[in-house]
Amino acid sequence: MSPIDRSRLLVPALGSLYGPLSSLSLVLMRVCAGLILAVHGWPKIQAPMKAAGMVESLGFFPGSLWSPLLAVTEFVGGLMLAAGLFTRFVAAGATVVLLVTVYFHWVVQGQGLAGAEKSILWAMITLVFVANGGGPFSIDRLLKREL
Repeated sequence: MSPIDRSRLLVPALGSLYGPLSSLSLVLMRVCAGLILAVHGWPKIQAPMKAAGMVESLGFFPGSLWSPLLAVTEFVGGLMLAAGLFTRFVAAGATVVLLVTVYFHWVVQGQGLAGAEKSILWAMITLVFVANGGGPFSIDRLLKREL
């Protein structure tokens, strides 16, 4: 994160708070997003073929391939995102899944923005990590390598 220019702040005394909060907020967002994604994927990983019909109804054939991939992306990818392991890669996969859910809610179910807004927000959260990686408190940083 870039340093805070205190001269531009309405309350300059808060400048010393913003730097640490900036890094901490990204870590918390990555960990929370990853864990929530994993919790959402937990039922799918327990029955990886259960969503085969649903993914085929969206045009992803064969469902026997895409359903387990969806389960792994959500559950395993969520855990990896939380840990900051191969962050850009797993966040990109999650973003694709979330954009498909935007299409599903907006177009297939005809719910428009009202039905898709949560998926849009989630897609933007994961896109932040595609762009920025895992950050300073991630396994990626410990490995000194990122995708």
